[in-house]
Amino acid sequence: PTGDNVVQDTAGNDAVSFSNQAVTHGTSATDTTPPVLITTGDHRPKVTGNQLTLTYTDESNLDAVNTAAATAFAVSSAGNAAISVNSVAVSGKTVTLTLSRVVTSAETVTVSYTKP
Repeated sequence: PTGDNVVQDTAGNDAVSFSNQAVTHGTSATDTTPPVLITTGDHRPKVTGNQLTLTYTDESNLDAVNTAAATAFAVSSAGNAAISVNSVAVSGKTVTLTLSRVVTSAETVTVSYTKP
């Protein structure tokens, strides 16, 4: 190029010409680490009323569009009425299961997930 239409540093030095440089894509590397359920501390699974919350570790947020079906989760309470999962909602790193009934504070609840 001629004139003022060149790449320069603030001192006025023109950039050196180059050709055939390899170019990488501007997005970050592919995330290949699967999400892991947090089972301890403040973010461990918890139930309030008929909402069971599961929080995961992951580099990015969970996919809120392509989420697992309610049938992929099994929730039970020994010696009490059956609990089915009515719906699954995902937001950020959290999965919220809406249960078929309210869970009482006296119940010990377990949850399982089977990858479809």
